[in-house]
Amino acid sequence: MRSLPPVGSAELLEQLSAHVPDQLINTLIPRRKGRGRRADFTSAQLFRALLLGVLTPVRSFNLLCRLLPDNRAWRRFALLPRQKSVPGPRIFHEFRQKLPPAILRAINAHLLLPLLDQLGTKTTVALIDATDLRAATNAYKKTVTGISRPIAQCWADAVSSRARAGGSSATKSTRSGCGCPTSLTASCWCH
Repeated sequence: MRSLPPVGSAELLEQLSAHVPDQLINTLIPRRKGRGRRADFTSAQLFRALLLGVLTPVRSFNLLCRLLPDNRAWRRFALLPRQKSVPGPRIFHEFRQKLPPAILRAINAHLLLPLLDQLGTKTTVALIDATDLRAATNAYKKTVTGISRPIAQCWADAVSSRARAGGSSATKSTRSGCGCPTSLTASCWCH
């Protein structure tokens, strides 16, 4: 068995380029027709450019957009003929919005069909599809914390007596034992 060339090398991109189903991608994600902004890139070109995010050592699409004009092998893989005409981050973002899991599954099935045909009918193959699994972490979720009841009783339950403030004619705001802001004549809001 022959090993693959290193990640990001021109040899690897040349070997993998023949396996990208350009016509299928262009039919699954057609160009927008009608009035408005003209699409400068085909769906196959944008899909190939997104693949560069996995096949090269870049860590973000912003970095890919900066390095793409200078790397001829990457542009050749993405079928981008001109150095000055490369997609920007906004175009990548809009194209990713058009890629639901159903389209990615169709592309995956198209790529797997020739491989499974080579194995024959007597071989059993199990493939893991993790697109429907929940994330294993909650560390990056944005959660809204609700107002919770205090653990200890508030000590400012009763109405305090009216006292003359020494040196100030305004009513001062204080904090009760549970942390609720109260005036001198009001009780805690959580009770």
